[in-house]
Amino acid sequence: MATLIYNTNGSLMDIQQGGPDKAVIGNQEVPFITGSQLRQYAATVYSEASFMGLVRQISPADPIGEMRRETFAITYTMYNYAMAKGAAFRRAGRRYGLAELLVDSNYTKGISSPAHYEYFNTTGGDDTRRQMSTLAVIKLFTKQTYDVQDVINNLQGAQYWDGSDLFRLYQSHFRAKNGYELSNRAHGAIYQSVNVVAGAQVIDSCTAQNPSVASKRQYTYMSTMTAGGTIFFKIHPQAAAQGITW
Repeated sequence: MATLIYNTNGSLMDIQQGGPDKAVIGNQEVPFITGSQLRQYAATVYSEASFMGLVRQISPADPIGEMRRETFAITYTMYNYAMAKGAAFRRAGRRYGLAELLVDSNYTKGISSPAHYEYFNTTGGDDTRRQMSTLAVIKLFTKQTYDVQDVINNLQGAQYWDGSDLFRLYQSHFRAKNGYELSNRAHGAIYQSVNVVAGAQVIDSCTAQNPSVASKRQYTYMSTMTAGGTIFFKIHPQAAAQGITW
């Protein structure tokens, strides 16, 4: 085990081998999460967030601020998903919590991506994205969310997100096959000025194509907001009315 010491800007200052499995930032222990879990959580956020070149094209006026919004939004969306799935599992006499979320490859493909491992290599990768991802997780567990309250409000309980894959694959993406509705058509246009992602396009709402879904409803998901190159989704009211909670 080891104790992780972080600078207030989110950079890892020291690893105290043999210490308790915890994380400390600014002389404050991060509660409710171990140090190893914090790194795993932050590495997943890092792997799912947009790279700086993409963020600069989507939000050229404030790429740092946009990356801060995106990394926290992904962090909070993961938390929302774990809470909703955990509640459903408890009703079934099963367990799903933080430990299960952090190894749930069915939820986020980033767990097994090269970018996930890149997070741990502090001599390479994107330092800004690494710091923002780390701070996002720390912010969530220390409940110091006053400066990202607008993100929390705009997420509206979102449990899912998609990035460039949806904007490249569009109607052949699994999200489209299960049906999604854009609550704001601008959500589908975030890649319109992007040239660092090949094949990205403007997208619109897609009714369900999967026959087993289409026979029940038009939409399973509804977009709530975008940040960086990521679009966030909550469970659509049509799906919620049919008892779907996660």
